[in-house]
Amino acid sequence: MITEISRQHALELFAPYKGIINKLNKMKSDYVCIDVCSKQTLKSREQNNLFHSLLECFWKSGCSSFDDYDQLRTYYKRVAGLVKPAGKYLKEQSWADATKENAKTAIDMCIRDMDFAGVIGSSEGKKYEEILIGIHNFWEER
Repeated sequence: MITEISRQHALELFAPYKGIINKLNKMKSDYVCIDVCSKQTLKSREQNNLFHSLLECFWKSGCSSFDDYDQLRTYYKRVAGLVKPAGKYLKEQSWADATKENAKTAIDMCIRDMDFAGVIGSSEGKKYEEILIGIHNFWEER
C-alpha cells in the first residue's frame, strides 16, 4: 500500500530514524510516498533489486563469459538453490524464495566473479561502484 504524505509530516513521523531523515532532507518535493509492507516483503524486494542490478551490470559490462543473460541469471539462481530438476526440465523458483544464507552466497559469488572479470574497469564500472556503495550504505543504516 503506497500513501502520499507531506514531506513535513514524514519528517515528524520519522524523527527518531536518522537514515530516513537524511533521505527526506535530500528530497526537494513537498510530498513523499510511503510504501507500507511487511518486513519479509521488504527483504524480498531489496534482495531481488540487488540481485538483478548486479546481474544487469555484469551482463552489460561484457565481462561475463555466459552466452546470454538468461544463462547468467540461471547460474546464480542455481548457486542460490533456486533451480531444481523437475523430470526432464529444470524448475526455477523466484529469487524471493532464496534463504538469507543462499542469497548471500550467490550475491557474494557474483560480486567475486565480477571483480575477477574486471567489471570495475569496464563501461559499467561506475554503475558497479554505485551498487557496492549502496550495499555498504544499506548495512550501515541497519
